[in-house]
Amino acid sequence: MSIIVRKANEPDCQGILDLITELAVYEKMEEQVNMKVETLREDGFGEEKYFQCFVAENQENDSSKLIGYVLYYYIYSTWEGKCIYMEDLYVSPAYRGRGIGSRLMGSVCKVAVEKKCARVHFAVLAWNKSSIDYYKRQGAVNLTETEDWHLFRLVGSAIDKMAAKADV
Repeated sequence: MSIIVRKANEPDCQGILDLITELAVYEKMEEQVNMKVETLREDGFGEEKYFQCFVAENQENDSSKLIGYVLYYYIYSTWEGKCIYMEDLYVSPAYRGRGIGSRLMGSVCKVAVEKKCARVHFAVLAWNKSSIDYYKRQGAVNLTETEDWHLFRLVGSAIDKMAAKADV
């Protein structure tokens, strides 16, 4: 068995979607996944790219299977400049504990260093203690504990309502 981490490419989209669904089941939120392969293709590999992705691939004999991924995109801090938001970091349960997650996250952090990004942001569900502990061991700071930040989201009609107030 050989596990490689590499930049995702368009043919990986179905495997990435399978892993996104697997993550949603793990997070007990599978009913919220509305993603389609076509959307991943367009948003990640189309003319305007909205995300980047690395995948972990298990290569055995003449076959290969995606077993993990990290999906990220660029954001901007008015205080510090360029940053990365790591949307998902996931490794299938059968492959955990082998350093694959660290290799995936390390790939994103390497991009952050190369692009001179000031921060790598991400969110973790409060009940996911093993992930919280992992990230803290990697040197991450829990902003809820240290700075009392809370994460908010607008969706659907709330976006429409705010958009109607725009002047431009």
